[in-house]
Amino acid sequence: MKTIVITPEAQAKGEIETCNLLLQSNIERLHVRKPFASAESLKDYVEQLDSRYYSKISLHSHHELVDEMELGGKHFKSNQEVNAKSLASKSFHSFDEIENESTPLSYGFLSPIFESISKVCYAGEFDQMELKKWLRRFNRFPVYALGGMTADKTHVVRDMGFEGMALLGDLWSDSIVSKRIEKVASVLNA
Repeated sequence: MKTIVITPEAQAKGEIETCNLLLQSNIERLHVRKPFASAESLKDYVEQLDSRYYSKISLHSHHELVDEMELGGKHFKSNQEVNAKSLASKSFHSFDEIENESTPLSYGFLSPIFESISKVCYAGEFDQMELKKWLRRFNRFPVYALGGMTADKTHVVRDMGFEGMALLGDLWSDSIVSKRIEKVASVLNA
């Protein structure tokens, strides 16, 4: 299954090592999401990643660094206007938000599909049959499932018609780098 990995807000033990190993794997993209980081600290973070894979990296903030560092893309929150000439993605929380997006996107995240692992009291409210019908009709850009994503849900996510899944909470809940890599591999190979 196509897989995008999103970094945790706060630095996790072994995070850079994990990200570098994942960038070498078959993940589609790595989304660096550090909402409380300054531009300087975010740049320092990215400089620790293997520059051979910069084209696979999207930033959620400090978008000026994407051009400066020749990174792969910019990601926008659901309430932000998309302003990108290169690869652009965006988060959505309803069908209406996606339907009303007028800017061409490379892909989008729809969340939460299941109960979030990284956010407390953030449960999925989508009906699976409605999701399946809607995803069959929608074809403006690929949509990735986000929220409560675990390896055991890959078949359900694929059956609903998502392009792939974005991993966050379950992946980073494990502090052992090798276990994180195994989790992603099991999703990629599902």
